[in-house]
Amino acid sequence: FEELPDGKIRVSMRSKDPRADACQVCMEFGGGGHSLAAGIRMAGPLADAKERVLEAVKRALP
Repeated sequence: FEELPDGKIRVSMRSKDPRADACQVCMEFGGGGHSLAAGIRMAGPLADAKERVLEAVKRALP
């Protein structure tokens, strides 16, 4: 998670397990990428972005 100067939050994800699709999680927030590496740019604040993304990651874990 990185807070950008414009107030947006950049999130980068990596997965070592093909069953945990990083791209699928990122697509929930308008991001994309590949199953093992993906990213998002989303509205802040940082704490809210973390909470929302981490909940999506928990749902996606096998």
